Amino acid sequence: MFIQMVKNLFFSFLIFFSINSYCLVLTEYENFYETDGAYVIETLKKIDEKLWIMESTAEHSLFNFYQKSVFYVENNRIYSTEMERRLRAFGGLRKENQKYLINHLTKEVEYTFNKKEGKFNFDNPLYGNLTLQLQLKFDLRRDDLPHTTDYLFLDKGKVKTKKFFTEIDTSNEESFPSFKISEIRDDDREYYLWFKEDELLTTYKIFNDFGTRTATWRLKESKLSGE
Repeated sequence: MFIQMVKNLFFSFLIFFSINSYCLVLTEYENFYETDGAYVIETLKKIDEKLWIMESTAEHSLFNFYQKSVFYVENNRIYSTEMERRLRAFGGLRKENQKYLINHLTKEVEYTFNKKEGKFNFDNPLYGNLTLQLQLKFDLRRDDLPHTTDYLFLDKGKVKTKKFFTEIDTSNEESFPSFKISEIRDDDREYYLWFKEDELLTTYKIFNDFGTRTATWRLKESKLSGE
């Protein structure tokens, strides 16, 4: 117990110092995650001097899932310009296609959700699964912990509000300090992210509660640009 207390104090001090002295800088990478019967490949690449593209592909015996986000960053805030999400499940019995074009000059979103198309206006930054993960990292670096933050999330042609609680993970049994991010939901389903306390705030574990089953995705390999 004493050793664990010392470990928690050390991690807390290290993380507190790092948060208040470090600014997250995006770096190209390729991450490989695994869970029972499935894997995910997630990449972050720079398109030009301004734009980045983040993609994620999940392969499972029951489903295939692809996500893409194109964005730029200003003052530690992510501004998405394009998003795409494709799901194929149960041999094609369930299909879902979502596309968004986000114009920050006109403050207008054009979307396609399956066969439905439409437009709507917006005022504040909008996120998808990928850009939300990155924005959580930017916010973690500059805000005091613990804290709760709301984000506007695009899903099925609509804007929803997602709320997350970020804290130092003092129950961490890994050999490195980390942060735990919990989604605050209205239902009983759970969603957690764990970020390693390193220069990239590497996402090393994700927990999904799908209702009928759960999945814990663990980072198996990470490649940085030039490696």
